Amino acid sequence: MSLLFYVVYNVIRVPLFFTAKIVGLFNAKVGETIKGRKGLFASLAGQMAVIPADAPRLWIHASSMGEYEQALPLVNELLERRPNAWVVLTLFSPSVYKHIKATAERTIAIYLPFDSPVNVKRFIRLVKPSVHVIIRHDIWPNYQWRLRRGNIPSILADASISDKRLKSANTFKRLYRQVYYTFSAICAVSDVNAERIKVVFPRPGDIHVCGDTRYDRVRERARDTTRIERLQKSGAFVHRRCLVVGSSWPEDEAVIFPAIAKALQQFEDFSVIIAPHEITTEHLKSIEKFFADNGTSLLRLSRFEKEGDAFFRVLVVDRIGLLANLYALGGIAYVGGAFGVGVHSVLEPAAHGVWVSFGPRHLNSPEAKEMAKTVGAPVATAEEFERFLMKALKDPEYAARQGQLTLDYMRENFGASSKTADVIEKYLS
Repeated sequence: MSLLFYVVYNVIRVPLFFTAKIVGLFNAKVGETIKGRKGLFASLAGQMAVIPADAPRLWIHASSMGEYEQALPLVNELLERRPNAWVVLTLFSPSVYKHIKATAERTIAIYLPFDSPVNVKRFIRLVKPSVHVIIRHDIWPNYQWRLRRGNIPSILADASISDKRLKSANTFKRLYRQVYYTFSAICAVSDVNAERIKVVFPRPGDIHVCGDTRYDRVRERARDTTRIERLQKSGAFVHRRCLVVGSSWPEDEAVIFPAIAKALQQFEDFSVIIAPHEITTEHLKSIEKFFADNGTSLLRLSRFEKEGDAFFRVLVVDRIGLLANLYALGGIAYVGGAFGVGVHSVLEPAAHGVWVSFGPRHLNSPEAKEMAKTVGAPVATAEEFERFLMKALKDPEYAARQGQLTLDYMRENFGASSKTADVIEKYLS
């Protein structure tokens, strides 16, 4: 990192962190970020004191919930390989920090201090990391510079460069390279992204294609169906005759609900689980009204949990956190978002071997884009969704084959955590 870049960054950019205290008076999320970091170093010192002096310390940084989920299978892989190692997991967003109920054994989770030279020096002295890993792209220059200066290996995992960022990288190549050069190695999610990273990382020999650890995390979650055990045992769902609608928005529902209502009238053993993206009272009531107007029995999950024997054809999920598991109940799925903001995760149903449909705005998701060419069923109109649903219900064997192809696609992408851990271990050794 050049002296000029270091000075400019610390004179102009770093002071903005401290103005966040003022912003926090008016913005709840920023205020929560500031509040969460009070007493951070005292808390960290107390937690670090329990780590044996000779234990390898793996510092892994995950900015928000998505990166945290990607980090988990890598954390588990590294702790399994190194029984004496400890993981210090740093987080930036309060939305993920407050949702972590418990971390793995030999793992410390804490906010990342703001990227000022004083904070950086103090944090690294306390942690004494053997190796540093960033999940995806939450890169902070002062931390990188200090790690490089201290000869502490830093690795960028699950690395990718989007089309938008690639344009920026080409325009400001010299600036990007001053930050990226501090990495000892980069683990790219694909061959395409490995090529893109060469624009900003001057050592192509240290770029490794390891895949995306999200696939491993989705597999872990798919295997754990304990939270839906009561639904599985209820007998209310025939696997290949059940549609799971995940993360739906009103824009999705306007397209898919008419075909669902028609199929419920035509197929007596057909059932539906709807897990809307937003579980506001207004949204839930609008779903209930639609199916009531079409003469279909509907039940909210919260009521099912109280009255397990109530009859229904449509189950509406009125709490969050279950969707990844709920896909296990269906043989077909529709993933919402792609008639509005962009499609949500198609990996979760794919991990259960489900034939997946989604709307036209799916280019925000590389895996949905890839699945649309092969095993997915993208739809652009109500008529197209109706053809998808009727095909699945009239020809369940075909739907089962498509589901198997979807699962095969997932299996081809498993193993990124192991490959990434292989790279990290080279620097631990």
